[in-house]
Amino acid sequence: MPLTDEDAALQAISTLDPLTKEQHEAKEKIDAILSTEDPFIDIHELFALYNILYFRSLLLPRVEVSWSNRLTLCAGICELVRDPDNGNKYSRIRLKLSEPLLKYRPRGDVINTLLHEAIHSYFFITTSWRHSRGDDGTGHGAGFLLLADAVNNHGGYQVTVYHTFHDEVDSYRTHIWQCDGACRSQAPFFGLVKRSMNRAPAKTDTWWGRHQDECGGAFVKIAEPELSKDQVERLSGLKRAGRQKNKIDAWVGGRRETKAERTSPTQKVEELNEPQKRRAESPPCPPAKRPKAGVSCPICEADVVEDLINEHLDVQHPP
Repeated sequence: MPLTDEDAALQAISTLDPLTKEQHEAKEKIDAILSTEDPFIDIHELFALYNILYFRSLLLPRVEVSWSNRLTLCAGICELVRDPDNGNKYSRIRLKLSEPLLKYRPRGDVINTLLHEAIHSYFFITTSWRHSRGDDGTGHGAGFLLLADAVNNHGGYQVTVYHTFHDEVDSYRTHIWQCDGACRSQAPFFGLVKRSMNRAPAKTDTWWGRHQDECGGAFVKIAEPELSKDQVERLSGLKRAGRQKNKIDAWVGGRRETKAERTSPTQKVEELNEPQKRRAESPPCPPAKRPKAGVSCPICEADVVEDLINEHLDVQHPP
């Protein structure tokens, strides 16, 4: 009979009372690390110690631990990967922690996420592919809860089933599309699709077919993050010129719209008559040289004489 998650969890829990000498030493080192106020921790060092204390020293060297700067939908992930040294079978495990989501979180969130993914790693090694599916398809079944509770009670941790940080996740979902069909007026999504990557809604999305049947609208991109300076420099000259033209058009349109919005028809008439009023009320004065109007560059925001804005753009911001 194959080993279940519950069986594997009980095997790990049975090693916690009493601890071996090696486990005692690992626990003392962990306590010393966590007793400091240093917000930064070495996840590789901690993982090696937790491997000894809680996971029967089965995780290393099979599990590869790393930070990921591309993981923005959840705080951590544990996945099976092919091992070229073992017939290209799914026998190695990659544990990733999200740098974008965890770098500004309390240190405890990093540790709890590390332990959460370590539990998944333990089940991958002891029960193989059966854990990756599980009864509920998430891998957070009875065995996971059993071992997570034991770890929490033993070390005072707060390992939970889910560790997504909604505010942080949403802050990275800066590529936004909106449907132009009927679903844009329907809660809870109002036709919006937000993603951290520039991947437009398409047939590869599991909900695509249902959306086509029930709504049938097309998705139009309405927002995206600003490109970095390096990304702009890597663009072709034609694309850079197009971006510059769009910025100028938006800037000029914004100035006109803003002035139109804050000026009522009555105010416009009064503004036209204002010079005549001033001339009638004030004594004549000698003519003075009128300074040329200045504008703010739409790209670098520098103050530039309005007549020289095109020359400034050509010289300072060539396409």
